[in-house]
Amino acid sequence: MKYIFSILCFVVVLTSCEADDPKIITIQNASVVSVSLPDTLVFQQTEIFNVDYISPTTCHTFERFEVLGADQIKTIRTETRFEENFNCQNTPTNVETAQLDFFVESLDNYTFRFLSGASDTGQLQYIIVEVPVKQE
Repeated sequence: MKYIFSILCFVVVLTSCEADDPKIITIQNASVVSVSLPDTLVFQQTEIFNVDYISPTTCHTFERFEVLGADQIKTIRTETRFEENFNCQNTPTNVETAQLDFFVESLDNYTFRFLSGASDTGQLQYIIVEVPVKQE
């Protein structure tokens, strides 16, 4: 009897488990609306930039910054993770803030280009900030 009960419990456990709904996860560029940087960067120090971006739905969360450029011109993309759960609410005016830690490696001035979106014709648009560097 115990054997039959054990088999019955095992079958119930196996059949009661259903596969979760498939999740759709993508990484998307967010539209930056403003940035807050120091007026001057300090050589060989880490500076903190506050970046305000649009989080278009409740399914978007901050993922990371992608910093491109090997010289003094840095293009920065704010990436969000979109995880579709079929219950997303549109929040097109929701502004979130993320912090970018930037290590100052050079005494030359930096130009930062934060991706802020695209025009109606698809041309990428940037918030451009030039910042001098000093040595302490």
